[in-house]
Amino acid sequence: TYRRRDVEQVVEMKTCLAAIEEGIKEYYRGDAACRPRIDVWAPSADPRGYYQWGSMEGTSRRYGVFATRIKSDIAYWTEGEGGVRTQEKYCQRPGLFCGLILVFSTENGEPLAVINDGYLQHMRVGACAGLGTKYLARKNSKVMAMIGSGGMARSYAEAIKQVRPIEVMRVFSPTKKNREAYAAEMTEKLDIEVVAVDS
Repeated sequence: TYRRRDVEQVVEMKTCLAAIEEGIKEYYRGDAACRPRIDVWAPSADPRGYYQWGSMEGTSRRYGVFATRIKSDIAYWTEGEGGVRTQEKYCQRPGLFCGLILVFSTENGEPLAVINDGYLQHMRVGACAGLGTKYLARKNSKVMAMIGSGGMARSYAEAIKQVRPIEVMRVFSPTKKNREAYAAEMTEKLDIEVVAVDS
């Protein structure tokens, strides 16, 4: 069993970008298979929301593994500044989440690992955005616009900064406090100018 801090010690964005890119190439060669995420909803004891189960799977011939990601959430909607609605999620109580990756050998069926996905899933999704940028954006792109200031916006920015010489990022989020906090944090983390904008 691997906890979030275990994963943080061995996975960084550059490594994740390379692994995801190779996995995509493997998929298109016919050496990998996947099933996109499927969500199932059910009534919940929380009167504001509902229970949401999600799972997705994939295999890799190169590594001889099958992996499944599962997540268990209570999801609900909140209304913020200007009437903007956002979906929030938790497991047990706000601030806690439950996502696990189970890894099995395709050689003999052996269970190989149970991994907390809190950090890894952000890296995976961010790396996909970075690869999209690598193949679709101009090579000399130096300015980036970010819509949103949540966890994924942090991962996207980190990945995109790996593949393009970004010097300035403008960030919009409907909540002024959130976009300003994001701008301050990412200016320091990425060593670029990050400006909070109001539209």
